[in-house]
Amino acid sequence: MVASPRHDGGWRHSGLDDVWAALGWIGAVFLVVGGTDFALIWLPPNFGSREWQFGTVTQSFNGLPILVLGIGLLLAGATRTERRWWAYLAAIGALAMLVWVSVGFVLWGMNVSLAMASVPDQLTLGVQKAIAKTLIQSLVYAAILIYLVRKGVSAVRSE
Repeated sequence: MVASPRHDGGWRHSGLDDVWAALGWIGAVFLVVGGTDFALIWLPPNFGSREWQFGTVTQSFNGLPILVLGIGLLLAGATRTERRWWAYLAAIGALAMLVWVSVGFVLWGMNVSLAMASVPDQLTLGVQKAIAKTLIQSLVYAAILIYLVRKGVSAVRSE
């Protein structure tokens, strides 16, 4: 590992920086792949159908791990490699996903009673599990996205 001086007087280890840069690029790839998957879930839109809204939001929450992981990796790479545009992209991505989680949760919540009323008795347990899972996901994702927005803004401001 080769050490070189940094602008702040410390030392940068190029091998470790390469690892952090790779994690940032992997995060960017996850954002593209996860974002594409996320967008395709919503196409074609059918906002008049409450069943479609419930199912689409539920499916979207299931796909969020790739997007959130991408944002986290991009932010980690940004803070370690001092790539301000990565931190900016991560903060904007986290904020956009936080807004979507909030709006998606409201849209989903408006359709929970319909989902419960429209399934046969033998499928009720499955719908209850889906409801519990989506409720927990919405709370956890909101918390981690708030954290990532704050860290992303902090990283952009600190450079």
